[in-house]
Amino acid sequence: MSRTCLTCQHLKRPDIDRRLAAGEPSAHVARDYELSPSSLHRHRTNCPKLGSSNAIKKEAARGTAAVTLLPSKETLSGAYLELRNRIDQIVAQAEQQGSLAVAVSGLNSLRQTLDSLARLAGHDRAASTQVNVAVQTNVHVELGQIAKRLIEHFDQEPDLKARIAQALVEIDDEQDQPGA
Repeated sequence: MSRTCLTCQHLKRPDIDRRLAAGEPSAHVARDYELSPSSLHRHRTNCPKLGSSNAIKKEAARGTAAVTLLPSKETLSGAYLELRNRIDQIVAQAEQQGSLAVAVSGLNSLRQTLDSLARLAGHDRAASTQVNVAVQTNVHVELGQIAKRLIEHFDQEPDLKARIAQALVEIDDEQDQPGA
């Protein structure tokens, strides 16, 4: 029959485990909670299955290093500005060559990469803000209605109106293709 872990039975076990998980030396924790160092060592190894305080601190340092390698807000902002400029250039060139769908697809991939980096770095939200979004997916809007409104709204901007019309035609063509 195995021995009962004294640390698991301790009233302050959550605090003890938190300090051990933070990499605090077992000797300090054992002294503060009047536990024997050997009992606490067995607990650390067998119950929460934690490594030594040095191993925990080394892992934390790796995590810190990984976070410091993520791009800053300024770097991401610059990348988005470059992407916006590239989008304008490529759209103009793609319109001339008639390959808008391919160009937009590639740029969308770049944007998704930047979005992922921003999320990883935590730049897509305030530090303590949590946002919950509910999306209603049963909305029925016809493409014709959307096209009409967009074209009417941008009637005074012929270049933009032409780009919107071209994109809508391509969407319509994609939907008409088999397998779409």
